[in-house]
Amino acid sequence: MKKIIILITSFISLSLYAQSKPIESIPFKVEKNQIYIYAKVNKIDSLRFLFDTGANGSVINQESTRKVKLKIDGKSINTGSNGTNEVEESSNNEMILGTIHKKDILFTVIPFETDEFDGIIGTDIMKGHIIEIDYHKQIINFYEKNDKNIDYNGYTKLKMSSDIYPTYIESTLLIKGKKYKGLFGLDTGADDVLTLTSHFSTNNNFANKMRRIGSAGFIGSDGLEYEMPIFLCPEIEFVKKYFYNIPTALSNAKEGIDASDKLAGFYGNAFLKKFNIILNYNSNFIYLKLNKNLYTDFYEE
Repeated sequence: MKKIIILITSFISLSLYAQSKPIESIPFKVEKNQIYIYAKVNKIDSLRFLFDTGANGSVINQESTRKVKLKIDGKSINTGSNGTNEVEESSNNEMILGTIHKKDILFTVIPFETDEFDGIIGTDIMKGHIIEIDYHKQIINFYEKNDKNIDYNGYTKLKMSSDIYPTYIESTLLIKGKKYKGLFGLDTGADDVLTLTSHFSTNNNFANKMRRIGSAGFIGSDGLEYEMPIFLCPEIEFVKKYFYNIPTALSNAKEGIDASDKLAGFYGNAFLKKFNIILNYNSNFIYLKLNKNLYTDFYEE
């Protein structure tokens, strides 16, 4: 009996020893359902960035170009929620996140008309690592992209894609006994719960199948302000679990991301904050585990 106990103890020790440690852990703060971290750009320290799985590129707020030295050397078309606009670009920049040093970063310059944050960290920065968003400890862990020993205990594994949107999975709405499946973006940069694209909403006549509870104003990355009606979706299936009475915006966009005919909608961080998340863009898998925010309100007081 004594030998059996010794063998089991040795096995547990070896198992714990094999678990990976992140190469860097960055603390974050959640304000109004959005994740903020600090980074250094072009030797300017303590810049505040929105951590955004819904952005495929990184951004500098035009308000912050007075303190961040950038060389503007290009232009591009930015596609926002409700439209598009031409914006300036700056290449060959560097960013430091703790001990992680990123070079040759292309920043888009967008006029957000606020000084609450200096920019956005998009999936272009995340894809070099496996990323863990831990709401319990309020940290973002960066692991090597080929790390095989990360602890996924308690997580649900799902296939994730990033070809038509930076981060998306399949999800299902259940309304009056009928299932509506589609591809849904995961947008930690959005402070809302769930938005359905105008194409998906109109084709399924959701405005006449759900109860309207109000409306809300939004501002897209294109700088356009717009309003959407808010309905109550009775049930959704997400990560093999069911959630009820979800506040859902029905987009009426004619162009932009919210008018996509390939995506059904977007889960914002008011919903995603209820999960700890591990993102592996190298293997195209996402891992989600319910956390302490499960029974908290979607919106902060």
